[in-house]
Amino acid sequence: MSVYRYELKFVLDEASHTRALSWLHMDVGAYVSYPQRHVNSVYFDDPGYSSVRDNLAGISNRKKMRLRWYNESHSPENVSGAALEIKYRDGRLGKKDKFDLAGIEKEILHTKFRDLFWKVENSMDRNSGFLATNHFSPTLHVSYERKYFERSDGMRITLDRNIIFYGTLPHTKPFENMAVPYPNTVMEIKFAPDRKNSVASALRRLNMTPKRHSKYLTGLAAFGYALYL
Repeated sequence: MSVYRYELKFVLDEASHTRALSWLHMDVGAYVSYPQRHVNSVYFDDPGYSSVRDNLAGISNRKKMRLRWYNESHSPENVSGAALEIKYRDGRLGKKDKFDLAGIEKEILHTKFRDLFWKVENSMDRNSGFLATNHFSPTLHVSYERKYFERSDGMRITLDRNIIFYGTLPHTKPFENMAVPYPNTVMEIKFAPDRKNSVASALRRLNMTPKRHSKYLTGLAAFGYALYL
């Protein structure tokens, strides 16, 4: 189980993306901590869209659930790292629990969305009990390229580009629905609470303001399912 850490997000256009890269290398001294990879997330929500409502209402303590995997193409043979992730949020602090789903990762792209949660549920450890009391359905598929950076004090930075939102119609499979591209880059900075002062000092040199941003709500808004700015 993970521990809470600060999570700050910045939405970057091309100009601010260039400035952020310069800041990473010149001011922060960040290094590439992991090779770039292609990330896919399918978000699940209950019939009342609790994750959406809690976020829009600004509730500090909230959570959301997603199936995540990595692949460089739409070929099932290239799928890796499949896991169910439960993201918890408490103000600007966040953490996640992760449940390995390697047993079904080669089946994901062959599975219709109406059957996807059932497949995830049946591959989970039945002793966890997490999924037993609710019914969840896929509500959004997000795909993007992620770059990974880190500083020597443990501050982690990710840059997400070429973000594409896909629908999740029940009779379709991943990548078969209408695609809506998102023009901006999302930078996220994560750090332990005891690093707050040193990170704040570094951020002053960036001269940008973090903002609330959710790929989940942004994607739903792109399809007209939520009002989110």
